[in-house]
Amino acid sequence: PQRKRELDLFRRKTAEARLKRYKKESNLGFQIKQIFAKQIAHQHVQNDALREIAKGLKHCAFPKLLLETLVYLESKTKFIEDPHCVKGIIGLVNHRTKWIRPLVDWNPTTHNTDRQFASLLRHLLANYQVPGFMDSAWLQGNAIQQSWFIHIGAGKNIRTARSLPVAMTKKMAHYFLLTPHHYPVNSAFRWAQIRAIGGHTTLTTSLCETRLVRNFRDNEFWLSVFCFFIANPMMDLAHVNPIVDFIWNQKYENRIEFVARGVAREIGPAHPNFSMRGRTPETLMRQVENWHRQLGQESRGGNLQWRKSKISDYRFVEGNTRRSNMKSWSIRELLSSKELIAEGRAQNHCVASYARSCFVGNNSIWTLDRTDSGGTTKMVTIELALPTQKISQIRGKRNRLPTAAEMDVIRRWANKENLVIQANQLQA
Repeated sequence: PQRKRELDLFRRKTAEARLKRYKKESNLGFQIKQIFAKQIAHQHVQNDALREIAKGLKHCAFPKLLLETLVYLESKTKFIEDPHCVKGIIGLVNHRTKWIRPLVDWNPTTHNTDRQFASLLRHLLANYQVPGFMDSAWLQGNAIQQSWFIHIGAGKNIRTARSLPVAMTKKMAHYFLLTPHHYPVNSAFRWAQIRAIGGHTTLTTSLCETRLVRNFRDNEFWLSVFCFFIANPMMDLAHVNPIVDFIWNQKYENRIEFVARGVAREIGPAHPNFSMRGRTPETLMRQVENWHRQLGQESRGGNLQWRKSKISDYRFVEGNTRRSNMKSWSIRELLSSKELIAEGRAQNHCVASYARSCFVGNNSIWTLDRTDSGGTTKMVTIELALPTQKISQIRGKRNRLPTAAEMDVIRRWANKENLVIQANQLQA
C-alpha cells in the first residue's frame, strides 16, 4: 500500500508539472518572448496574431519596445489574440516618437476590445478629438492614414495633412470629421466631398458604395458626376452604382480589337473625354441599359473572340507516301464562339457552352484533326484547364472516348507543352 501511495503521488506530481509546463508554453506572452529570442522561427508560427507579431518583430523600427508593449498589453487586454489589433500595435510602436503620454499610465475602462483600442490610440497620440472612423488606419496598417490620425490628434486641420487624395475645402474638412464611424478612411473623403456640395446622406451612402472610394483620379470630373446626381434628386438610387460603372468603363477601360485570329490589340477607352455636360437621366440610363445588354450577350457566349493561349498548336506526321499510308495529325486551339459552335455541330456535343470560360481565360478548347488520302477528318475535342495546365476532357463525336491512336498524338503534344492528362481520360 505504501508503495502504491508513493506511485500515485509521483504520477500526480508529474501530471501537474506537465500541465504547468503546457500552460506556460501555450501562454501568448511566453511565445512572444520565444519569437523575440528567435527560439521559434517566424515561418513555423501557426497562429495568425503571432504571425503578425513575428513579422513585426522582424521589421519594426523598435523591436525591443514592441516586445515590451506587447507583453504589457497582454496582461491587460486581449489585443494580441487579434491580428488586426497586433497590426495596430506595431504601427503605434513605429510612431513611438509621437507618443504624448507613457504607455504604463493607460488602463482599460471597458471590456470591449474596439473601445479599448480606441482609448489606447487617444491616450498615446491625441490631445484633441479624433473621429472614430480613423481608428481603421491602425487596424489596416496604413502608415499614411496613421499620420493623418496623429495630425488631427495634435489639433491640426486635415486640410494641411500630407498626401491627401483630394484637395479639401473648409466645408469638406468639417464634414470629414462628421463621417460615420463605420466608414473606412478613404470613403470619408468622398463622404466629405459629396456632403459639402449638397448631397443628402442617402445619395452619399450610395456613392460611397461604388469604386470611387478606391480611386481618386480626375477629381474635377467626378465632382461633376456628383453634381449630376444632386441635380436629379428623383432618380432611383439603385441606378447609382451601374451608372458609375458605365462611366468608368467608357472613360478609362481599354477595348480589345482582334487584328487576326487569336491576336488582339488594345485600342483605348470608348470615350476617354466623357463629359456630363448636356446629359439627362433618361439618356444616361438608356446608354447604361444598352451597355448591360451588350455585356449580357457576351456573358451568354455571343460573338466572342479571345487571345491565343501560350500553348502551341501541334502537328504530327506518320507513315510515308511510298506506302500510301501517310497521316498528318494536327491539334489547334479554337479562338471564338463561332469556332466552338462549328465544333459542337460537327461532333454533336455541347462544347459551345465553354465560350465564356474561354473568353475569361479559365479554359481553352482544342480540336484534333487527321488528314490522309481521303481528306481531313475531325477526330476529338480537347478541354484544357488553363490555370492548372490539365487536360480535363477528351471527347469525339457524340461524346465518345478517344482511341489509342488519338491518345498517342495527344500524349506527344502534352509532353511537348508540359501538360498533364487527367487519369480519367482513358481511351475507348
